Amino acid sequence: MTRGVILFAFNSPKYNYYDMAYHTAKRIGHFLNLPVTLVSDEASVPEECEDGVWDKIIKVVPDRDNFRDWGMWINKGRYMAYELSPYDETILLDVDYIINSTKLLTLFDIDTEFCCHNRTSFLMHPGAPQEILSAYSYETLWATVVMFRKSERAKHIFQCLEMVQKNYDHYANIHNFIAGVYRNDYALTLALRIANGHGTNTSDVIPWDLLHVGKNTQVYRNDDNEFNTEYTVMFDNWQKGKVRKEYIVIKDMDFHVMNKDIYVEMISE
Repeated sequence: MTRGVILFAFNSPKYNYYDMAYHTAKRIGHFLNLPVTLVSDEASVPEECEDGVWDKIIKVVPDRDNFRDWGMWINKGRYMAYELSPYDETILLDVDYIINSTKLLTLFDIDTEFCCHNRTSFLMHPGAPQEILSAYSYETLWATVVMFRKSERAKHIFQCLEMVQKNYDHYANIHNFIAGVYRNDYALTLALRIANGHGTNTSDVIPWDLLHVGKNTQVYRNDDNEFNTEYTVMFDNWQKGKVRKEYIVIKDMDFHVMNKDIYVEMISE
């Protein structure tokens, strides 16, 4: 039984996702001791890449037809993870997810062919409401961390993910969310519902919250497993114009850095 991690990383004009993936792969090796397969393209992988970090590098032609407010966002094609993964049991990760413990190894103990996060918690706002696709649709699932086993059911889920990606405007119209920017989280939410006969399956859920570090929170690395965070509170009431700083130390806990600029600055330290 083989186990490993798969990362997708395609450089854009604004961000070097290969560097992010390299940083993440090093932490996977340190904390999880699992092999890492990189899915990327010819333009993103440097000629002299770090062969000792990667178990495999698989190059594909990415879909570049997706844009956010800051520019091109090459995040389509995650449905290929099932066919491209060389492992029997795979963890699929976003490259801005900070591995800071061995906790992800417990995903392999869950008796399921597929699981992902269905709930989130923000570091400075643990009681924040869960995101929904729209007022007329479902609570969002998260594609940041996914575990799957090679099986007919997992294969079917990824086939549904491909179908949703290729018909994203159609599903956005049905569920009344904005189709302008393709999001893997939204596509996964719909694909898993379709695969489950438009219902839910409790075994598909990772049994702890996905910890987000929000866009207004700076992250500083102290050492290999300890980070300082600095949250800036902006007042908009009678104290408008004033700010307050709040601080939390993260240790022995995984977390997702939502602000790419902060993530890039942190790994460049």
